This record gives sequence, C-alpha cells and structure tokens, in this order.
Amino acid sequence: MALIDCDDLVFRYPYAERPVLDGVSLAIGAGERIAVLGANGSGKTTLARFIAGLLPDVAMKAERGSVSMEGRPWPAWTIAERSAAVQFVGQVPAQQLSGCAFTVYDELAFGPCNLALPEADVRARVEEALTICNLRHLVERDPFTLSGGEQQRLSIGAALAMKPRVLVLDEPTSNLDPESRDAFIEQLAALPASLTVIVFEVALRPSMALASRFLLFDGGRIVADGGASDVLTDPRCIAALGETSVARAAGSVRAAGGWPAGTPLPLTVPEASDAFAEVRRALRR
Repeated sequence: MALIDCDDLVFRYPYAERPVLDGVSLAIGAGERIAVLGANGSGKTTLARFIAGLLPDVAMKAERGSVSMEGRPWPAWTIAERSAAVQFVGQVPAQQLSGCAFTVYDELAFGPCNLALPEADVRARVEEALTICNLRHLVERDPFTLSGGEQQRLSIGAALAMKPRVLVLDEPTSNLDPESRDAFIEQLAALPASLTVIVFEVALRPSMALASRFLLFDGGRIVADGGASDVLTDPRCIAALGETSVARAAGSVRAAGGWPAGTPLPLTVPEASDAFAEVRRALRR
C-alpha cells in the first residue's frame, strides 16, 4: 500500500471553466523524495494542498476522486491527526507564522508545545530545527522582523519541529538568495531517509538536488513520471520550464558534431564531466 494515494482527483474552483486538477492519479511511497514540476499557474499549489490534507472537506470538495494516507481518505482524519502526519509549507511564509510568538525560538516551539510534549523533547526539536534551517543566529529575533528568506526558513523549521512523516514544500527556495538556497538544499538533503518529502517547484536546480523522482504537471494532469534524465529532457518539460545550463551546453556540442548521437545529454556538472571524459576516451580509440 502506498503511503499517500491520489485516485482520479478532479477539482474545479467555483465559476472556473476548466478543472485545475483533471484526473490526477499518483501513488507516493514512504521515504520518497519527489519533485512535482510545472509552470506558474499550472495548479501545483492546489495539488500540494490536496496531498497535504488541506482541501478535502465540504467547502472545497473534489468533483471526483480522493486523496488517502495509509488507505484512509483525508476527511476521515481529524485536523490534529493530519497536522501530526503531514506538514505543508507554502510560498508566502509570513502567512504561516503563528502570530503567537515573540521570538524565533518560540515560533519553533509553538507546534511541539501544542502537542503537550515534555519540555526536554520540545527543546530537542527546536535545537534540531535551528540547525537544519540555519536559524541559530536569529533565535531571539521577532519573526515578523525577519526578511522573506529568513521567514521561509523559519516556516520550514517550524514544520520540521512537528516531526511529520510527510513534508510538502511549495517552492521552498523562492525567497532565498542563491547562497542561502544552496546551503538550505544541502541541509534538506540530509533529512532522515524515513521522511517523505514532496517538493512542488518551477525551478530545476533545487528540485534536482532534492528529488530522485520527478513528475511533470501540465493541463491538470501528471504527464510524465520518472527519473531526472527522463522527465527533465522531456520536450514538454523543456517547453514549460527550460533546461539546465549544462544540458543546453551539451546540446550545443551535439549540434556541432562533438557529441555522439543517441548518448543521453548530461544534466549536471558532475554528469557532464564524466560524459566528456567518456567522449574523449572514445575519440582516442
């Protein structure tokens, strides 16, 4: 049984002509690292909210299909059960701050305290989140005085402090500068293997660093599902999101006759280095 299962999910916003989710079926296993890629406005955020159990109820009910965790549809879960199982971090971090905390430390502790955990456990969770999200130097700051990128790291830290089984991230690096983004990606990549992470992204670099399985979302449907070499080189993905600079450079080399036909183009610098070394060896033979 999949950990999370989307079964023929169809959803249309009120007065919309077309459904934003049009028959989405998706099975997610425990511990998977998944990137759901799609252009802005494609409906990724709506799908993310359904997967996280935030849109399963009467007011925003799906026209058809359902999302289940461990075989139980989300409406059968209480809000407390959902929040303990899955944490969602959206694109606007300021909207996710509790408003009840005067410091970064208190914001990280807010969720665990509401679980009525022993003080030692709360402190341990906060310390871990401070380290993972590089927030220790901000520990005494008011959350609403932080920059957008700092608030984004704080909202993710608060989610991690809840120790969820599934972490759903909607464009988690959108407010980070390149240096902070790369450091944060390294920290997320080191999360426990048991944690299922689903990243919804429009940017290729962070998704490539975080995921081993890639889904292309277009027209309300999952149109591609596989590894990076399959999905990121799909013409539909390139048309929607472009291609990596490494793949673009390798494509230019191929067009000039310097890359063997039928050989997969590299997507990253290490892949390119290995591939060019192999090409050089082939030319010497």
